[in-house]
Amino acid sequence: MLKRDEVRPAPAVHLGWMSLLAAAAGAVAVVLLRQDPFANPDSHAFEALARSLLAGHGFVYREPMFPSLPLYAFRSPGYSAFLALGLMWGVGAAVALQGALHGVSAALLSGLARRWAGERAAWIAFALGLAWPAGWFYAGQLLSESFFEFTMILTVWLALGAASRRSLAWAAITGVVATISFLTRPTGLGPVAVIAGWLALRFPRGALAMVLAAVVVWLPWPIRNYARLHAFVPFQTMGGVALYDSHSEQSPDVAWDFMAQHPELGEVGLERHFARATVDIVRGDPAGFALRVERAAIQYVGPLDRRRGTWLHRFAMLALLPALAWGRWRRRLALPAALWAAFGVLLVPIVVNERYRFPSEWCVIVAAALGLTAAWERWGGRRTAALAAAGLASAIAFTLLVART
Repeated sequence: MLKRDEVRPAPAVHLGWMSLLAAAAGAVAVVLLRQDPFANPDSHAFEALARSLLAGHGFVYREPMFPSLPLYAFRSPGYSAFLALGLMWGVGAAVALQGALHGVSAALLSGLARRWAGERAAWIAFALGLAWPAGWFYAGQLLSESFFEFTMILTVWLALGAASRRSLAWAAITGVVATISFLTRPTGLGPVAVIAGWLALRFPRGALAMVLAAVVVWLPWPIRNYARLHAFVPFQTMGGVALYDSHSEQSPDVAWDFMAQHPELGEVGLERHFARATVDIVRGDPAGFALRVERAAIQYVGPLDRRRGTWLHRFAMLALLPALAWGRWRRRLALPAALWAAFGVLLVPIVVNERYRFPSEWCVIVAAALGLTAAWERWGGRRTAALAAAGLASAIAFTLLVART
């Protein structure tokens, strides 16, 4: 029999208050970290697009490397529209807003974990979400990762609410947020498809409402792109160069120099050029393509990554293992595992790095919360805490041993 302190129920999670407090704390914390919001060159492009919106010019900007060519769909619109809201009060306000969203994302993770495994899992997920190093790293830069993570977590949370409430309104809102998510990063399409399928099995009319709302919100974007570019561009025109950068195994400067030297091809022409070049590379060396995909799949999983910041990711991968041991807990892992896999199916063949992988890592956080809760239920609190401490120490030690930077 477990001792009293090991069976005491965890305090109740009040998601509303938790979200407000986490948002305030996140906004303050990310400002205090004093990161360079333009550490990544892409930040300048996002800022230019956001300021174009604020100036009333719409979704159009010019890359510094080839300013003679106006770009209408080179980057997805979701994050730039969000960034424009923050830039109305300056770069610092935009960064603080992203920090607030990161805090709310951690709170929403607690809401998801509570639905799947109760209050204890909720608190664990919240703590891991706030402690996740990459979350603060990307929240402090003008990059789409934090916003994409937030919209995807919110989509899942809304879908679960729609299913439990049998609410068409909630399902339609889910579709709206899902569209914002994949218009921020097209790789969100995979998880959105999983969510729609999951909802269809439990609330078919809700799944239909979700899909219809998503189509209605998405449709103006390709219509606008056809009017401007005279081509069907469902999401963005950057996919070709991203594929080429990944599979040519050359410096990204090679592709960008080509675009700077050939603006006469136009935005769509450049997209098609790099897409064809990538197809030629894959056809010419299918074994090399398979090897690159294999390496990308390993990098997507995460624990073999040699960066210092992966210590908590390694611990989370260890912490989720108890949930795999028992059937009841494996079933609870089904949806987060499917979402994580759906991210990877689209991301791995294109390009995987720590930045692009980050928006899927919340699935690992939730799985770790479920694994620790399963261990707590099976082995008791003290033994689980001791094992968790040993696992955390091992993850930190291994990370320091193999780390490069």
